[in-house]
Amino acid sequence: MQIVDKARLRLRSLFRRPNVDCELETELRFHLDQLIEEKISSGMPPEEARRAAQRTIGGTAQYQEECRDMRRVNFVEDLVQDVRYTIRSLAKGPGFTAVVIATLALGIGANIAIFTIVHGVLLRPLDYPKPDQLMYLTAEAPAAGGARSALSAPEYIEFRQMNRSFAEVGAYSTGGAAYTTGEVNLTARDRPLRVRSISVDAHLLKALGIRPEQGRFFTDEETARWTGTLPPPIAILSHELWRTAFGGRPLVGQKVEVEGRPHEIVGIMPPGTDVMDHHTQVWLPLWLHPNMARQREAHVLYVIARLKNGVTAKAAQTELSTFLENWGDRVGTRDHVPTKRAMRSVDHTLQLRSLQDAIVGNASRPIWVLQAAVGFVLLIVCANLANLVMARAGSRRREFVLRTALGASRGRLLRQSLTEGAVMSGAGGILGLWLASAGVRALIRAYPTSIPRTSELTIDLPVLLVALGLSTGTALLFGFVSLGRRRTSSMMTALKEGARAASGAWRHYARRGLVIAQVAFAVMLVIGAGLLVQTVYNLTRIDAGFDRSRLVTFSMTLPMANSEADTRARAYQRVLDRLRSVPGVLEAAAMSGLPPNRTPDAIATPIENYTSDDGKHVAIIDYYQFVMGDYFETMGIPIVAGRGFERTDNASQGKVVIVNETLAKRIWKGQNPIGHRLRPPGGSFGASDDVWHTVIGVAKDVRQRGVERPAGTELYVSLDQHGVSPPSMNVVMRTTLAPAALSRTIERVVREVDAAVPVVRLRDMDSVFAESIRRPKLLAQLLGAFAGLALLLAAIGTYGVLSYMVTERRREIGIQVALGATRSRVLTQIMKQGLQVTAIGVTIGLAGALAVNRLIASLLFGVQPTDTVTIAFVIATITAVAVVASWLPAWRASRLDPNVVLRDE
Repeated sequence: MQIVDKARLRLRSLFRRPNVDCELETELRFHLDQLIEEKISSGMPPEEARRAAQRTIGGTAQYQEECRDMRRVNFVEDLVQDVRYTIRSLAKGPGFTAVVIATLALGIGANIAIFTIVHGVLLRPLDYPKPDQLMYLTAEAPAAGGARSALSAPEYIEFRQMNRSFAEVGAYSTGGAAYTTGEVNLTARDRPLRVRSISVDAHLLKALGIRPEQGRFFTDEETARWTGTLPPPIAILSHELWRTAFGGRPLVGQKVEVEGRPHEIVGIMPPGTDVMDHHTQVWLPLWLHPNMARQREAHVLYVIARLKNGVTAKAAQTELSTFLENWGDRVGTRDHVPTKRAMRSVDHTLQLRSLQDAIVGNASRPIWVLQAAVGFVLLIVCANLANLVMARAGSRRREFVLRTALGASRGRLLRQSLTEGAVMSGAGGILGLWLASAGVRALIRAYPTSIPRTSELTIDLPVLLVALGLSTGTALLFGFVSLGRRRTSSMMTALKEGARAASGAWRHYARRGLVIAQVAFAVMLVIGAGLLVQTVYNLTRIDAGFDRSRLVTFSMTLPMANSEADTRARAYQRVLDRLRSVPGVLEAAAMSGLPPNRTPDAIATPIENYTSDDGKHVAIIDYYQFVMGDYFETMGIPIVAGRGFERTDNASQGKVVIVNETLAKRIWKGQNPIGHRLRPPGGSFGASDDVWHTVIGVAKDVRQRGVERPAGTELYVSLDQHGVSPPSMNVVMRTTLAPAALSRTIERVVREVDAAVPVVRLRDMDSVFAESIRRPKLLAQLLGAFAGLALLLAAIGTYGVLSYMVTERRREIGIQVALGATRSRVLTQIMKQGLQVTAIGVTIGLAGALAVNRLIASLLFGVQPTDTVTIAFVIATITAVAVVASWLPAWRASRLDPNVVLRDE
């Protein structure tokens, strides 16, 4: 009860202090009156009794202070006083306060924004039960460039049967014969939509450990029977699509049209459920054509597995290595099996890595580079603000000395300084938190596909703790720098000299050292940003193999369920014919894959008179391009040998193809490829049989898997010859009109062919090209912004140091001018000091940049980390900025009037 009473008293002392003070005063008066009455009763006169009682009790004010101290709440009262004093003090210098808070907000906001990305993408575990147990299995062909790809269906089944390390092994696909692009047409409330889809088997859902929010998942029977021509007509919707497209109405057990046929909705996924950051909206049962399910060369399945409890990833990798030693012996075939030593171009191996690493991919290094960059920015911010605070502390020197003379302890002054720092840092942190939140949202809107796991980027508790830590750290910096080294022995001197007293030499060295650090960090950032800007410039100048000017493209998918390959071909032909008749459209064609952002097809193709490394007459061709119309003329792709497709080829009995330069060099090795024959599998584009095709031309290489990657082997097949078409095609037009001007016309043309087919991704080819370099462009823009901020802060720091030096040396400069020093000499003297500081910072920064920039070498293209042109340009830019920052205070010093200066002194 005593503890409760003390707590109650302290709370009343905080929130009802006038009442508590009144009660204390009443109690003291009561004791005084009692003592006076005792004195009077003993025979003393009233006045003498009062004086004696007061002498006995002592000062009531002293008792009141002692009682207040016993309540132990004075620190709160002192804090409130410090805050009030701080607010009044900062209000007297609104310019200084605004600069400090704005600079802090930029520094802290940039760090919080990038840490939000670091935490959400790299540090936060995946939103699955026990996510550290999830592993990702891919195929890799080191001799063919090491690109990770899917497994074949036989390999997936064999791995499921052989492994002992995993509790569940499941597969998914974003392709296949039915759903070719990872998207499907869906009709919601009579409105056609194009939504993201994924085909999964029941084992994958078990491996991920997710449960449906409503309904059920697929069964083993529904996802393992790879027979017939179409998969089972069932689907699961994401929670988000169910809410936005269907208004959240009861849907389990109802029919929804997907790809032209009714699908029963068997379940609704929980909010945020996804696979591999695919932004899945519709989940479909995994289905493969029976022929594809038997082909070992058809790599179409991506595999996710969950480790058994107690089994480590290292143990699972050891087990996989054992399988790869003799996989062929285990399964009874030598035909296209994975191996541990993939030496030939036709060989491949299997690789395990954590699911989170697979999702993040190669985005990890750019994100850490950005985090390091904003860390440098924060250091520059702190150095800049330390300079500002030191300058302000110099102007408040007399105030601190006077408060010391009046009895203020060093601890009391430090507490006041820390309070000022906390108020400014808190305001800067709150504003920075808002800037970070707005910045992250803007990044997601501007670059929705450049950053993985964007749906998980939130300002949560770890991010708030980082913001609190940054604000607290800067508050401590303000407090200690503001108080600095201060000796009371110089009290009389300081009171005499007042605000004109010169600061100690250590402060001059400290301020110059801070500017040197700012310049050094700025040099490192600006050189890194310059290299990345040069990288983006080099990427934009790459010849992708086609003329992207005046090209407009869109994609559409005809439902496979209610159309045959020949009817789809006629439908696409009608679309092309009607588009060619539109005024302003010069040419129109269709193609299966849109460069330069395709994934490899890797189709095994028999080639006449050719023998591969494993003794077969088959080569793995990286890309198949199925085209309709005047494709090469429309795309502006030159034919370097032979000829292109002609209309007479459609009526010819013999089928013809065109190869690219890389395929011609790799297969025929210096021979003339014209006249040689290949046999593309007809099932890959809807034909009923496999027939020999004759090579009639060689086309210029087109970069398909990103503009920074070299071209792969590519085969062009004219669908006009076969009269068939796959469901999904990309239409491209060479036109003088903008995409927006063509939008309504294209929608009308497609609607006339099939009203249930939506037009998606209508844009020009420049936008498609920009999408292929989105990540280096984002990195260059962000690092460039941070480098620009660092350069600005370094310039402000240089200007501030020289301005403060001019202010302190006004008397000296005035005397020099009075004794005959020319204004040009004064100007040169001040600028020399500024440029000396800059030169030291540039030298240190250049050494640091040469050491650190090697870490970003993998992010560069067409430029080396030690590129002399970029380094020279950066040094020249920083020197020019330093000249401007130094000239302004130097010019002001040169304009000083010695009469005015000496009279003031």
